[in-house]
Formats: sequence, C-alpha cells, structure tokens
Amino acid sequence: MTNDDETIKYLNDKIYEEASKHNENVKDSMLVATAYLAVGSRILRSLLDKRHYKQFMDQIADEDINPLEKPVLH
Repeated sequence: MTNDDETIKYLNDKIYEEASKHNENVKDSMLVATAYLAVGSRILRSLLDKRHYKQFMDQIADEDINPLEKPVLH
C-alpha cells in the first residue's frame, strides 16, 4: 500500500467513526450522510474550477444506478 492509500484508509476510518457518533445522536442516517456529502462537495468545489466541478457533479447525476434494496428484517 502506498502512503496515499494508507492515508485515505485512515481518514475513511476516522470519518466513519465520527459519522457513527453523529448518527447515534441524530438517529437519522440519511441526514448524517447528506451532511457529509455536502461537506465533501464543498471541499471539491473549492478545489475545482466551475466547469470541472459541474462535469464531476453531472457525471454523478447522470450515472444509471439501481436503487438499493432495503433488507427485510425478521
């Protein structure tokens, strides 16, 4: 693993740990996920020019994906 791989794994683990704590307090995973996505989008917007940011966001919006199936709990 490269240093970048190790750094991103570390950051992902720490951010997930923090998000889990927020979720315990808020009790709404969708709100927590939305907040983290908004922060990530703001960071990217500060790094990319308007055209490249729009391309990035359009690519995400235009991607065909199937909705997640919610597991049935018994």
